[in-house]
Amino acid sequence: MIPLYGTRVSLRTEPDRTKPMQRRSFLLAAASLYATGPISAWAQTRVPIADVHTHYGLISRKLPDSGLADDMRAQGVALVAWKHVADGRWIRRTSNGIEQVREPAPGAVARFFNERLQLMQAYASAHKLRVVLTRADVDACVSGDAGMVLACEGADFLEGRVEDLRAAFDLGLRHLQFVHYIRSPVGDFQTAAPVHHGFSEMGKRLIEACNTMGVLVDLAHSTGVAVNQALEIAKAPVIWSHGWVDTEEGTWRDSSGLLRRRLSLAHAKKIAARGGVIGLWGLGAARPGGPWNVTARDTQGYARELANLVNSIGADHVALGTDIEGVGPNWVVNNYADVRRVIEHLEDLRLGAAVIERVAYANYARVLKAALAS
Repeated sequence: MIPLYGTRVSLRTEPDRTKPMQRRSFLLAAASLYATGPISAWAQTRVPIADVHTHYGLISRKLPDSGLADDMRAQGVALVAWKHVADGRWIRRTSNGIEQVREPAPGAVARFFNERLQLMQAYASAHKLRVVLTRADVDACVSGDAGMVLACEGADFLEGRVEDLRAAFDLGLRHLQFVHYIRSPVGDFQTAAPVHHGFSEMGKRLIEACNTMGVLVDLAHSTGVAVNQALEIAKAPVIWSHGWVDTEEGTWRDSSGLLRRRLSLAHAKKIAARGGVIGLWGLGAARPGGPWNVTARDTQGYARELANLVNSIGADHVALGTDIEGVGPNWVVNNYADVRRVIEHLEDLRLGAAVIERVAYANYARVLKAALAS
């Protein structure tokens, strides 16, 4: 049973497994809404997973030995937004959170982007993972393929040139987060003092270019002002791929990185009202009991927060944005077996199969298909 909107939920200590959910009918219904094609054997027995923000194999693991492809297939992962960190060589984790520590030389971020996307493409090819380029690819992944959506955290590689998006698109980019942690000609981000009053003119044109070309716009890390501007411009639904939702918006003056990265509930509802999706991250807070009441390795707490957000903004607008390898040592999930446990906790919460389908994979499939041009 789904709690009334606005009601907090808690996990039962003894999960009732005497009435297993019959998922096939819900999968078929979801397929008609979000994808087409036959449902594979594994999809008939367990809900697929989509991760709208992951760095699996790109930060702390060595990609060739990461086990990513095997993990995806073992756990029924249909889609992942596989994020290259555009500014990764120019930021560091400090006592104040993640900060820019040096300025990139001209052309360096673009070269880094090209190198990494080619590496990601090569891994996908070697392990026979589908690289998602079209709506038909999304359908194939929902039907049983394991698929990679090549994505980037930060549009810094464009170095202020919207026209360079075409080259990135030709390399396979289909999901673009506009800002991250370094000073950017694109727009303001949550953890530093604003200089653009939201998105710059270049950033606004980049939204239009993504819509025209068929790239999903990701507003994670953007300020509230930038979110408002993007929603006025965008012709397709957008995503906030990772972070958490609080009653108030985070600001660069907040005392911790956790607080700065808050998306306000008002902005989450605005994104949802335009068909968009909010991904909750797998970051564990240092201490329990705060507004983000999830600590390291706390898969039950993560599931509870997903359920709470469903109650606040609706089941069609919540997703998993794990941030695997991106959250440091206080991770909640670090592989897709961990994420599968989160899905099992959602079952324990009795959200209902149709709701779990949407959160687990279908919301990302829908918003991605809406963004893609073909």
